[in-house]
Amino acid sequence: MTTLFARIFRQAKITFEQTNAERLLSNLQNLRALVEQLTLNDLNLDPAVVAHETFQQPLKAPCTFIEIFENACFTMSVFVLRENYTMPLHDHPRMHGLLRVIAGTVKIQSYTEIDRRERIRDGDELRHVLVDVEQTKMISPEKGDSAMLTPTERNYHEITAIGGPAAFFDILSPPYDADIPIYGKRTCSFYKKLLLPGDGAGSEGRMRMVLERIPTPDHYYCDTEQFETPEFMHDSEASE
Repeated sequence: MTTLFARIFRQAKITFEQTNAERLLSNLQNLRALVEQLTLNDLNLDPAVVAHETFQQPLKAPCTFIEIFENACFTMSVFVLRENYTMPLHDHPRMHGLLRVIAGTVKIQSYTEIDRRERIRDGDELRHVLVDVEQTKMISPEKGDSAMLTPTERNYHEITAIGGPAAFFDILSPPYDADIPIYGKRTCSFYKKLLLPGDGAGSEGRMRMVLERIPTPDHYYCDTEQFETPEFMHDSEASE
């Protein structure tokens, strides 16, 4: 485990703790600058987790989940995707998030919520969300960048591994299921895309779509790998 990851962890705590809320934006930019330097080696992860051979094993899930850390303020994790696999379109309700690719290349298609409509049909809540379609983004370790979402921007996305398996590290705040005042508890919901009549262009020329909430797709399931928790994280838990 490297000094860089320890710095990222400490900066994440500073960024997302409520006592520092008035400095969120500047702290978030500092955190992003650190995250954009992160590599697979910094997390001491076995390169085999992202190897072609790993995903050729019988019964291997298309996605591997590695939990790194979670508290009431933020969560850190790594996802590894099989080549050409797309993590289905999902939301990040009222979250800030940073995504850094640490192996391979991913394509991210994001959407920004404009308006939502909820109604009951056949006893089930049905949600439709009007969104702006953001520009597709390709991210790899060599590019030295990241993707960022906020409570109001790019808060729906789908992620595809391009040209081989890919792994990405993400930080989300607050975690799913955290109870936000006024807004309440949040869960991760999945969506399908519906085209609007005509060309779907909005008033500013940006393409728009409607997203309809759906059950978790059958093809999306993960297996897990253990993360070797560094000592500085144990110290942090003890101090809280």
